[in-house]
Amino acid sequence: MTVAVDLKGAGRPEVLLRCVAGSPGDARTALERSGLDVRLGSGSGPYGDSGYVCRLEGLPADDFCTGHRDGAPFWKVWRVGVDPLAWRESRTQGGPGAVRVCPGGLVGFAFGSKTSQMTVTPEQVVTRPGWLPPPCP
Repeated sequence: MTVAVDLKGAGRPEVLLRCVAGSPGDARTALERSGLDVRLGSGSGPYGDSGYVCRLEGLPADDFCTGHRDGAPFWKVWRVGVDPLAWRESRTQGGPGAVRVCPGGLVGFAFGSKTSQMTVTPEQVVTRPGWLPPPCP
């Protein structure tokens, strides 16, 4: 499976791509197995959201990783939907650990506000002609 991390909203002008072997099961595990520098939050903030993604590749450096704050930017998880082939916001209450992924699939992470988007399309990430996200068993 492929993990795409869009760093543009966090201050670096790049999108990192990593392949993850096997079946990680969920987006957080895929990210942790990607070889990127991942720091999870403590879950001591107002939402008690343990295991959320606090920093990727050291960004944002000014986040103390104690929990999400209302209106503050955060690492949003994206999945790929079809018809049309496009990023879809994960919209899970359990964070990236609740976003199911499957082998051959694609998951994205982008830092920003609630209205931020991925800055690359799925076709720019997985360039194999005719690629579609596989169904999870």
